[in-house]
Amino acid sequence: MNPFAPLGDRDFRLYFVGEVLSTAGSGLHIVALGWYLLDRTGSATSVALVWALGLGSGIFMLPFAGPLADRYPRRRLAVSADVVRLVLVGTMAALAFAGSPSLPALYVLTFAIGLAHSVFWPAMTALLQEVIRPEQLTAASGLVEIVWQAGSLTGAALGGPILVRFGLGTAFAIDAATYALSALALLALHHRPAPPEGPHESGLAMAREGFAYLRRHRPLAGFGVASVIPWVATISLNVVLVAYVLDVLGLGATAYGLADMTYGTGAMVSGVLAALLVLRLGEWRAMTAVLVVLIGCYVTLAASSAAVPVFYALLFVAGFCSSAFRVITNAYLFKVVRNEVMGRTSSTFLLVSMLLQVGVTLGVGPLVNHAGARGGFALLAAIVGLGLALLVAVAPAVRRVPPISAAESA
Repeated sequence: MNPFAPLGDRDFRLYFVGEVLSTAGSGLHIVALGWYLLDRTGSATSVALVWALGLGSGIFMLPFAGPLADRYPRRRLAVSADVVRLVLVGTMAALAFAGSPSLPALYVLTFAIGLAHSVFWPAMTALLQEVIRPEQLTAASGLVEIVWQAGSLTGAALGGPILVRFGLGTAFAIDAATYALSALALLALHHRPAPPEGPHESGLAMAREGFAYLRRHRPLAGFGVASVIPWVATISLNVVLVAYVLDVLGLGATAYGLADMTYGTGAMVSGVLAALLVLRLGEWRAMTAVLVVLIGCYVTLAASSAAVPVFYALLFVAGFCSSAFRVITNAYLFKVVRNEVMGRTSSTFLLVSMLLQVGVTLGVGPLVNHAGARGGFALLAAIVGLGLALLVAVAPAVRRVPPISAAESA
């Protein structure tokens, strides 16, 4: 299996470019805005509010975004979301160039941009099924993971320097330009359009149908929830990692930045090697193996003060395992979930992920204050352990679900 084979397809390359630009623009925007707010207000609360608004808009919009992605052509929906983000971020750029934008305006626009993000990602997830051949879904899912990691790291790395050297307006203008280029790339690709044009049920009826589909296929619903649990642990890792570097290792901000980069590098490598891991072990053994190794990494960090080289090595492996699990489970869902309900299915799992992220992130801070960073890593190990237990519980039933092609031909 060639993990880069999907890039030989012109349409996947355009899809790839659209994802890279959208992700990089979002990463740049978040970092630049966060640094600007902290510098202007001197309060971390203003930065936390931006994150809360982004998550809050997603929690509000995702129940509606799934039906939208299953009711209208996915490419058109993704392009529309890009255009909306172009206008909103362009407005932020104009306000920044005109002077110091008001904080309420930035907060309102941030919430609106979050709504557009929530429409874009379910549409793009479902669109992948229409672009790539079924036998290349695992490799394509791995490349999408590389896109996400590389885009986030690139945008985050550029956000600070661009803000310092050129100002907030330029940072926002570059972000807006990425959405324009993403829309053009998506408009140029060819795909198998789905869902078909024609009359549809109301959005509320479609949402009820989507939840009914998951209720009828409870093992798939459980599998989807298991697929997002390591990502929930990854979000909380940001809180635990700072405390571990400062309190356990006694190092500074440079070491923390290197730790974050090391984890992200492991995640990027998984985008290439996850498909090869599946070829070697099979899908279910690969899923189980990476979760067991991920738990081992977190338990090791919880049990002792690791030497600095060992600490970075464990973070690399943890980043690889967490992202490899997401690559493999996403590819598996593509094979067994019908395309006409993929938008609602993916948005439901995203919603579950966001709700868990909010709950766990609110809890991990007090835990680290009370039990230290090692207690935080113990919590992360427990979270992933729950994901492993859920995966093992639903595996027998999910493995009996026939692939889409077989089900449709039966």
